Amino acid sequence: MALIDETGLYLTLSPEFGGTRFGPFEGLEVRLGTEGERCHIVLPEAFGVAREHCKLIRQGDGGLILAASERTAAVFVWKGDARRATQIQSPTSVRSGDSFALVSPEGAKFQIEVARLPEEVLLKRNPKRRRNNLTAEKFAQEGWRLFLARIWTLGPFALVMRGWYMITSGAILQPRIIIPLIIASVGYIGAAGSSCAAIKFKSDVLKAEETLGECEQRAGLSVGGGGGLATKGPRDLVAMILGSSYLAAALQNQDELQQQVERELTDVFASRQQYGWLFDEGGAAGSEWVAWRERVQKSEEFDPVTKALLPFASAMPKRTREEWNVQLDVRNRRTCMRGPARLTYRQGRSLGLAALQLDGYRGDDTLGFVDDEAGRFELLKLTALGANEGLPDPAPQVEQAQLASGREFCLYGTGEDDRTSAAKVLKALERHLGITAAAVPETSQNEAGIARIVKLYAADVPGNIYEDNPTPRLDFRNGMAAPLKEEESKDSIVSRTAEVIARSVALPCIAALEAPDTVEATFGRKVDPVTCLVLEYKLRNKK
Repeated sequence: MALIDETGLYLTLSPEFGGTRFGPFEGLEVRLGTEGERCHIVLPEAFGVAREHCKLIRQGDGGLILAASERTAAVFVWKGDARRATQIQSPTSVRSGDSFALVSPEGAKFQIEVARLPEEVLLKRNPKRRRNNLTAEKFAQEGWRLFLARIWTLGPFALVMRGWYMITSGAILQPRIIIPLIIASVGYIGAAGSSCAAIKFKSDVLKAEETLGECEQRAGLSVGGGGGLATKGPRDLVAMILGSSYLAAALQNQDELQQQVERELTDVFASRQQYGWLFDEGGAAGSEWVAWRERVQKSEEFDPVTKALLPFASAMPKRTREEWNVQLDVRNRRTCMRGPARLTYRQGRSLGLAALQLDGYRGDDTLGFVDDEAGRFELLKLTALGANEGLPDPAPQVEQAQLASGREFCLYGTGEDDRTSAAKVLKALERHLGITAAAVPETSQNEAGIARIVKLYAADVPGNIYEDNPTPRLDFRNGMAAPLKEEESKDSIVSRTAEVIARSVALPCIAALEAPDTVEATFGRKVDPVTCLVLEYKLRNKK
């Protein structure tokens, strides 16, 4: 124990993150995260770090244990001179000289150092180690006494004593004293006002310079800066904005999906006016979506990545105030989507919604459509055939909903449709996309969240039924690449999934840059606008 008593733990950030050396830490545990009250080292939320991300524990024999504080907090370790990092899955033994990074291998990286405590710290612990202790104290006491004796004889203090005498004696209440005091007071008040204005101006300038410097430093743009956000690639910036190291690790292994996400991000940033419905204060479409997002995020059946991504599946461009929208399905056909989650008929059938009404898309390009009852049944029949079904007998009464464009319609059979019930849709999604869902990876795996979004769109593949089917045609438990390899809808499923990821990042960023007061209420989380600016800049200037 003597060795531990005289040594402290130091953690040093790598040069690209500023090279700051933290310590010495003398306790048995050092915590890192964004929560100032719980953590010894507090990191910005923009790094994607959890409130308490990890902890380093000193043992009685001098050993060190590194552990993630939360199951979803990613920690990567370099032992000795290792060139590649290893993500720890359980508490791991480390030693002085090892390094670790948070969120991703490119995240905030610390080097561990155990070194002797500074001499002044050891002296405070053991006063007997001091030399000439009494002599130094006496010198200090005598110096202080002489200082006090001298200061009371200086001019300003003498003036104070003189003023006090004039007040207590009444000598101050004379015209020859009062008139000069009034003249002097007016001058001092004017001078004080000018000084205050100058001080405030200087304070505002310094504050602006400090804010600008902080933004430049975080963005990695300051002169001589050691990196920062400017050194991050789009994949890591996306993960930082979403606050998910799992997403960064998953995209790292999915090159095609990662490239598609970057293309979709560019499109969303460039077409932000198509999402005006989401930022229209008091708008019905935006309010309905926010209510759906809150339902999903309050559910205890979804993992964090699925909670963050799933609501954006229905945050499509030009979402209407009605319960209908039209979008390309996985076969690249314009298809009607219904309800708060905007599900197609095939998705509803695959997810096990009990009551469903056939629908059909009618537009100017609908071939062979005749505006009569028989023609309407033909459009419903196309949807039924796409789901390997036939028209119900007797055939339903058909109505139509006109969409915002005025030239597109959704025809549908009248009657109860569970797609319009947020509660019923949520239960179906919890069964098939939740923590214990079948045909998807366990939530401890990096691809778990993305695979669940892929599964949602794979539910639109004809014949791929999930409800009451332990072996669906597309099974993603061992990854996403193999099941989609031979699937003709692969490109559409990847594209739809990339759209969801892109919206979950770009839409909160648009709000953070244009209406920052609305971000938390609309999206349920805070977003760093500087990280968003850097991401949009990198996407716009990518070669």
